[in-house]
Parts: sequence; structure tokens; C-alpha cells
Amino acid sequence: MTTDTVIRLEGLSRVFGAGAARTLALTGASLTVAAGEFVVLRGPSGSGKTTLLTIAAGLDEPDEGAAWIAGTPLTGAAEAEAARVRREVIGYVDQDFALVPFLTAAENIELPLRVAGTGARERRARTREMVDAVGLADHAAQRPDEMSGGQQQRVAVARALVRRPRVLLADEPTAQLDSATAASVISVIVEHVRRDAMAALVASHDATVAERADRVVEIHDGRLRG
Repeated sequence: MTTDTVIRLEGLSRVFGAGAARTLALTGASLTVAAGEFVVLRGPSGSGKTTLLTIAAGLDEPDEGAAWIAGTPLTGAAEAEAARVRREVIGYVDQDFALVPFLTAAENIELPLRVAGTGARERRARTREMVDAVGLADHAAQRPDEMSGGQQQRVAVARALVRRPRVLLADEPTAQLDSATAASVISVIVEHVRRDAMAALVASHDATVAERADRVVEIHDGRLRG
């Protein structure tokens, strides 16, 4: 593991709503993640985990503070620049999977490589590698509505990893998996983090995930601890 900081979040605060409906999602949250480091963000529902990840991905703007990914400032960046960073630098696993419904599992996994202009032979090889890695060889030709929630979740993880991004941001990537499958998927993630010197920030309630982390950061009421 190197000491190069890839994810840098400083003093993030985020408020939703106003008046009686005002909700403080984050308060002065600061965090760095180095290349090759696997950090788990742990806290109860509503503690601010998803908000932190969406700001780190440039999908939301903080009310205070700033986020940098691989040295590029995302806070206040034009949407085109934020989209470029997400496309070229970040692998993102959404809680809702965000799979393309008319594509097969293999095609969903391959999609980031097509967007990146990767050659057909390499696309096929990397896609096949990820399909096998997450145990979906028998489901590669199925579309999302033909798969279980757990299978869709594995597709989402494989899609996030297939391009070998510098950053992995994952929101509860094992929530719909049984314990054995969850352990297998986390092993795949850890293998890629180490091999590709990826900086990984993963929000999870799963003790299996926390056990594999280099560092566990607790979040409660929008405040980071650890």
C-alpha cells in the first residue's frame, strides 16, 4: 500500500430541508484514503454514509467543505468535469444498482469499457474475468429483471471494478448477499484494491466487510469518528 492520497474530503457539511424539516446530514466531515487502502464507513441508517459517498463522487455538493479525487477538485466543478472524473477515475456501486434494464449482465459489466473506448478483445477478456470473479457465469446472458437482487448487486460490483478505476466508492455492496457470497465479493474487491492500488471507500453495516478493512471509520449523526 502506498501513502499517496487519492480521496480527500475536508470539512464537509450538508443540510437538507429547512425549518422543522431541516436535517443535518454531515457536520465537518474530513477523511483521506490512500492508494491501495480499503476503508470501511460504518454507521446506522441515516448517519450520513450515502451523503458522504455522493459528495465524494461529485453527485452532490456540500454546503461547506470540499472534495478532491485523484487531485481533481470536485466541489464546485462544472458538471462536465465531474462527469469526466466519474467516467475515468471512479467506480461507483449504488444501493439501487443502477443497471441498464435492456442490457444483459455481461453487457452491463462491459459498459464502462465501451464508454472508455477499450478494444473489443480486451473488453471481452476483462468482462469474462469479472463475470467469473463474482460468480455469475451462469447468469451472464440474463437481463436485470431476470436476476435476483443479490445477482444484480454482484453485477453492479463487477461493473464498478472492470475498468480498474483509481477509486472505488461503494454503498452497501453486500446488503443483498448471503454471508458466503458476501465474503467472496469482498475478497474480489480487496484483491483489486491491492493489485491496482485502488483507493476504496465502502459504506457497510456488514461485519464481514469491516473485518477485511485496513481502517474502519464510524459515522454517527453526520460526524466522523476514527
